[in-house]
Amino acid sequence: MNSKERVLEAVSHREPDRVPVGEMGIDHDHVSRILGRHTYWRNRKDTTLALWDGRRDEVVESMKADYAELVEKLDYDIIAVEVVPPKGYRPEDVPKKTGDGIWENKKGDIFRYAESNDSIVCVHREEEKEELSPEDISSAMKKAEQVDESIFEVLDYMCERFGKEKAIVCRSVDVYDTMFEPFGGDLEHQMMLTVLAPEEILRMQEVCVRYNQSLIDHCRKAGVDIMMQPKDFAMNTGPMYRMETFRTLFAPVMKRINEYTVQSGMIPFFHCCGNVWELLEDYVACGYKGYQSIQETAGMDNRKVKTMYGERLTLWTGIQCESLIGAGKEEIEREVLKNLEILMPGGGFLFGSTNSVQYGAKTENYLRALELVKEKGIY
Repeated sequence: MNSKERVLEAVSHREPDRVPVGEMGIDHDHVSRILGRHTYWRNRKDTTLALWDGRRDEVVESMKADYAELVEKLDYDIIAVEVVPPKGYRPEDVPKKTGDGIWENKKGDIFRYAESNDSIVCVHREEEKEELSPEDISSAMKKAEQVDESIFEVLDYMCERFGKEKAIVCRSVDVYDTMFEPFGGDLEHQMMLTVLAPEEILRMQEVCVRYNQSLIDHCRKAGVDIMMQPKDFAMNTGPMYRMETFRTLFAPVMKRINEYTVQSGMIPFFHCCGNVWELLEDYVACGYKGYQSIQETAGMDNRKVKTMYGERLTLWTGIQCESLIGAGKEEIEREVLKNLEILMPGGGFLFGSTNSVQYGAKTENYLRALELVKEKGIY
């Protein structure tokens, strides 16, 4: 049984030869330690600076070479890939450094270095809207229909190199940014729009569906197996939006995108950190077949999720991100063995971290977890 067969058997809720392994994401500090060199793979700060400097191709070549080598070294069964900036990409309005860890562009957008995940994030956007013009909608639809094929460069490379042997996941299904990007502003502004101007967001649903159909069409031809929607709709205390908002603004596009995914011969998964008990039935109703994360530190419970949803959802989890950061070797071993006992029976289980192998975690903890799964996760 090769890796692809192993994953598809598990997703079909049958027991493969062993538990499939893979990550939605593994950050650059771990990749660099494992490979012994600098990488742009999930290196948010260095990638941002390189893109601002017009070095897109250098970034993408590093991503292809380094991720491929990592997949082989760790013997992943699942390869998760996302789209990249198009060829020739460089912002027209390149931010300039204005202080220690602070950048600003001519429009007045402000960017800051975030030490927690080694990234540069936009903390203030000068332009924001509460209403869209017909031109805004038309421009967004044109962009959705005419996707630049070069954004799939890393995905196409992984499909060509590994697609016959390993399961490929495209983790770029977008049910949020495509709808909210024309409004500008920051997350706070966008969340307020869901209360103040939901009818304007509804006008962007067709654009969102069309963009994702373009994405799915390419992935089908490339040989992708799983389409993943990675947007967090929950936090530690529960959903980020009212259920009425979720069901009106987001669930309809999720359902349509998932139906198109299945019609195209692929499997729809979602990622969501946080406490998602209130959302799980809605996710299932939208047609999702897999759930990546299951954050027990936010009130989720692997045993309960397996009991309630194990026949309807493939569960991609196994070691908490927080454990990888702060736990010792014995704690890691206990957690992995407990989760294998709970989640293995009947298949429907892929092993990985509950979000990603985050920046600042202990690489040795993650490698020990993988070692233990390869040793004990045998059916």
